[in-house]
Amino acid sequence: MSSTGFTPYGFSLVVKFGGSLMRDIPTCRDAIAELERLVEFGYRILLVPGGGLPDKAIEAVDASYPLAAFTSHHACALAQDQTGYLLTDRAFSSKLVATAALGECRKISAAGMVPVLLPSRILFAMDPVDWSWDVTSDAVATWVAWVTGAASVAFLTDVDGVYRSGGASEPPELIEHIDAADLARLGHTCIDACAAKFMAARGLTGVVVNGSHANLLRDWLDGKQVKATCITVSGNRD
Repeated sequence: MSSTGFTPYGFSLVVKFGGSLMRDIPTCRDAIAELERLVEFGYRILLVPGGGLPDKAIEAVDASYPLAAFTSHHACALAQDQTGYLLTDRAFSSKLVATAALGECRKISAAGMVPVLLPSRILFAMDPVDWSWDVTSDAVATWVAWVTGAASVAFLTDVDGVYRSGGASEPPELIEHIDAADLARLGHTCIDACAAKFMAARGLTGVVVNGSHANLLRDWLDGKQVKATCITVSGNRD
């Protein structure tokens, strides 16, 4: 028992596993295998799935027949659950375990496995985020990191990081380091602005990294310079 009366979750890192990685199944499996190796190196990881293919189907319907906010919000939360179930199937992984309860996440991690949070039940019960297309699974992952006391969030996606638009004749430039507040001011990039704003307010650091290159996340955790966008925090925190 903790001396404070509150049992710590003990997660080293919350990983938002972008649904975009499921477009290439071999790449997806390689990214999952790397997360499993990180557990063997002593990292305790909580994975939050993106909406993936089910989410894209909901967006396509909404584009032609605009859905009520209630419908889209709840359907997208359930899409995250569906992606989570797929990622934990033995066709993809050997150490990923799906659960809808944070207490179970702690137990799964303590057993040397990777808990995959199916977030819909918690989101429906606590209703912590706006019912808006501007709020995505990125924001959900940052909120989960705050709730569980994790210091950092890693966004695994299919791009190298956040890019700054170049001029008419210049290519976009990868932003290697950025304060979370400055990232929020850029608006919606490869992660949503709500997530960046929440990170700034709660003092959560993180990284946006290409999950197609499985070793990058481990290198970042080891303090090495990687081709990615590292998110820092400064100033006052709520």
